[in-house]
Amino acid sequence: MIDSLPERYRRDIEVLVESYGTDQSIYEYISAEQKKHFPKLFGVNRIREVDWSSDQHVARATQHLMSGYALLERGYAKRIHEDRPEELARAASTFGRLSFWWGTRDENDGFLCNANDLLKTLASGDIELVQRYTAVTPQRAITGPMAAKLLHAGITAVISHDRERLADALDEYETWKKPKTYISCMYATLRGLLDSDAVQVAQGLDALINASRKIFQHYDLFKYICLEPHGLYELCRWYDAELVSEFNPDRCLPWDNGLYQWVRSNESRIPHYDVASLSTALQEWLVQLPFRDELAHHWPSER
Repeated sequence: MIDSLPERYRRDIEVLVESYGTDQSIYEYISAEQKKHFPKLFGVNRIREVDWSSDQHVARATQHLMSGYALLERGYAKRIHEDRPEELARAASTFGRLSFWWGTRDENDGFLCNANDLLKTLASGDIELVQRYTAVTPQRAITGPMAAKLLHAGITAVISHDRERLADALDEYETWKKPKTYISCMYATLRGLLDSDAVQVAQGLDALINASRKIFQHYDLFKYICLEPHGLYELCRWYDAELVSEFNPDRCLPWDNGLYQWVRSNESRIPHYDVASLSTALQEWLVQLPFRDELAHHWPSER
């Protein structure tokens, strides 16, 4: 796959390979990071005033090393450099789960609306995470960009099987005078879902793929393989497989057919990385997803 990259993307991949250890396994990479950064994370940067065991402190420090877009970038690099779509899927799922380590609220108890990141995570087929997210977040986001708030409303309405709320979100979208093109494509797809119209869903996904490289991304590399169309596809397919019957997944970039095929062949398995060898407590957290909203920063064993 790397041979198909434009020259500037190849340079990005070379940097990622060097920076994020994409020639290593996830265990080798994070183990090296643990040895490098643990003295500071357990020293001056140690989280204090928490009743945690040593294993839980290790888990929190390991999560700190794995969180953010670096893990997702690493997944992109391994997907492209080694032609391994499973690495992109696992990175997307783990990225999403680690993103909610502290729950869905910021330090001022404000709701964090990360709708585009939800679609990136959904690209891995990790419906379970989005179900948990939907269960503990408000139906409507009060703060944040309008695009994110509307998308949050639409995604969570679908996950909740709340057709009335989805209709309300679509009606609110219709009042937006100058929506971004990719938002229009997403909502055209959701309109097709609401109307049980597989043709409209396919047309919406087609348009989103064509417009997806105009979506704001933190890194240009995310525009080479666009995960948002994958996430929206997985959402529609989960809701009703017939809704995607008119969509043809056999296509070229920015749609990743290899990723699509891997997700289809692994639907019965949770796609995130197994990190038990790095931290058993972190592995338990990834599996159980105890959101801060419910546990107030405590671990399951501390309830």
